[in-house]
Amino acid sequence: MKKRYYSPELKEQALRLSYQRDNIKELADELGIEVQRIYKWRKAAQTASLPKPEKPIPDDALDIKRLRKALKEKELELEILKKAIGIPACRLAGSPRAMGDLWIYS
Repeated sequence: MKKRYYSPELKEQALRLSYQRDNIKELADELGIEVQRIYKWRKAAQTASLPKPEKPIPDDALDIKRLRKALKEKELELEILKKAIGIPACRLAGSPRAMGDLWIYS
């Protein structure tokens, strides 16, 4: 089956008429076009004519994102330090030992 080519003028005319008429099936029959093709052209024209709006990111949103990342890093550091201090304390149960300037008594 040979692929049909439709001129841009025919597409524009079909789109314009499809918005003016109530019955698109009758229009498709008059123009010798499949009904689905007209709907595809309408959808393509609608998405092509509407540019995607660019949403500028406010400075506040960037600050919040940066602060959340910094908070997450600090929480991770704190968790690592808690684990580092907690491990020797468990091993040293019973006798006081020095860890730098920190004495641990269990």
